[in-house]
Amino acid sequence: MALTKVRSGGFTAGAILQVVQTTTSTAVNASGDDVTATGLSLAITPQSTSNKILVTGSVNAVFTNATSTGVNIDVFRGASSSDTKIADAHVHAAYNTSSTDNQVNVPFSVLDSPSTTSAQTYSVFFNRSQGSGTARVQSNASVSNLTLMEVAG
Repeated sequence: MALTKVRSGGFTAGAILQVVQTTTSTAVNASGDDVTATGLSLAITPQSTSNKILVTGSVNAVFTNATSTGVNIDVFRGASSSDTKIADAHVHAAYNTSSTDNQVNVPFSVLDSPSTTSAQTYSVFFNRSQGSGTARVQSNASVSNLTLMEVAG
């Protein structure tokens, strides 16, 4: 077994210090192209200003009566879509789905540097980015998830 030197701060850089996770299965419809909350929101309090937050998860999106429709999944540091956007995942359904619901899993992962020891909230939003029809999340009893991991800096 190899030995790893522990920094004077206590943990080696890259060590996972804490993990918090949430899920939701509450269906949400996007109204046109409006940015809409998915219901995924979670807070974490970094132990040091040099630590980072690894934000990962996936959102289950559904396209209904849609033609060449895309959906954006946006991750914000904050509780609203007017806060700091830290990630933008995009999925495009390049087929005619007018007769069925087509479900896609949209994964996201971003390493954020909040540079604070104050509690940080991360929230996930979505919107129909192009095309026609309805974009929905957590439809048909699907589950979306959000995980926050504090990483030693």
